[in-house]
Amino acid sequence: MKRIVSLISLLLLIAISMGGCGEKPKAQEEKLVPVETIKVSTNDLAHTLSTTGEVIAGADVNVMPKATGRVQKVLVKVGDNVHKGQVLFQLEGNDARNAMDQAEAGLALAQANLERSQQGLKDSEINFERNKVLYDAQAISKVQFEQAESGLVTAQTNVKVSEAQVKQAQALVNTTQENYNNSTVTSPIDGTVAAVNVDPGEMVNPQTSPVTVVQIDTTKVKVNVSENVVDSIKPGSKVPVTINALNKTVNGTIFSVAPKADPSTRAFAVEIKLPNKNGEIKPGMVAKLDLSTGKSQGVLALPVDAVLERDGQYSVFILEEGKAKEISVKVGITSGELTEIKSGLKTGQTVIVKGNRLVGDGQKVKVVKELGGAAK
Repeated sequence: MKRIVSLISLLLLIAISMGGCGEKPKAQEEKLVPVETIKVSTNDLAHTLSTTGEVIAGADVNVMPKATGRVQKVLVKVGDNVHKGQVLFQLEGNDARNAMDQAEAGLALAQANLERSQQGLKDSEINFERNKVLYDAQAISKVQFEQAESGLVTAQTNVKVSEAQVKQAQALVNTTQENYNNSTVTSPIDGTVAAVNVDPGEMVNPQTSPVTVVQIDTTKVKVNVSENVVDSIKPGSKVPVTINALNKTVNGTIFSVAPKADPSTRAFAVEIKLPNKNGEIKPGMVAKLDLSTGKSQGVLALPVDAVLERDGQYSVFILEEGKAKEISVKVGITSGELTEIKSGLKTGQTVIVKGNRLVGDGQKVKVVKELGGAAK
C-alpha cells in the first residue's frame, strides 16, 4: 500500500514539473513617469520691474507763521478736515494792531499835508499869473515878479514832498496791516490736519511748524529706478499697485519721472499717483508695484515651471524618442508665467513642463498631456 501511495505522489510531481516547463515567465512592465509637455514657440514678453515704495500724501504742507508771536488760540485738532483759507490758529495781535493804528494815523496826517500843499500850489499859480501880467505891463518891479516865481517853485516842491510822504505812510500801513493779518494763520490747501504741535500761550516763529495739513484724496508712491530703465518709463502710463496692508490692488498713474539722478544714489525718482477718494490708503503704508520697462518681441519662451535651476545653472528636459533628455539653456527675462530662453533650444522642440523634477536624463516617460492639446 505504501508503494502505491509513493508511486502516485511521484507521478503527480512529474506531471506538475512537466506542466511548469511549458509556461514562459511574464516580463515585468516598466514604470513610466507621467509628464506634460509643450512645444517651444516664440512670444512677446513685457519687461517688468517689481519694486516697493512707501505711500505719501498727495500734498504735505507744514504750516508756519510769517511772524513771531504768542499763540492765543488753536482752532483745529488732528483729523479735522479743513478748507483753503480756514483759520488754524491765532496769534496775539495787540502789538500789531497798535502799530497798524499808528501807521494809519500817520497816513492820515501825510494826506492832510498833501492837500495843504496842493492848495498852496494853486494859490502860488494864481499869484504867479497875476504878477506876470503886471510885470509884462511894467506895473511891478522885476524883484516882485521873481518873488512870485520863486513862491510857485517852492509850492511845486512842497507838493512833491507831500506826495512822497503819503507813499511812505501808505507803505507803512501796508506793512503793519500785513503783520496784523499774519497773526491769523490759515490753511493754504484743502486737506486733513495731520499734526498739531502747539498749545495756547506758546511762542512760535517762521522757523517752526505748529500745524501740518495733508491731502490724501490722492496719494503717491515714490520709487527709485536705475538709468538702464528710466527712459522706458513714461508719465501717464498705468501701473498696478498693491497695498499690502489693505490686500488691495489699485491702478496708479505715473505722474513724474525725475530728469536727473540723485547724486547720492545715482537713481531716478519716479512718482505714481493713486486715487484715494475713500481715504483708506494711508501715508506710510507699503506699496508693491510692477513698472513696465519695455517689451521683447518674437523671443523663445517657456512656462516658468519648465526651467530648472541648480547652483545658478539653468536646464530643461526635452522629449526625444520617448525619453527625457536634459539640456542646458541660457535664460533672459521672466514676464508673468513665461521665461525667455536665449540659447539652448529651438522652435518646435518638445519640452517637459510638469513631471520634469521626477525624471532623469535618458529616462523613459509617458506623455499624459500636451499643453494646448488633449490628454493621451
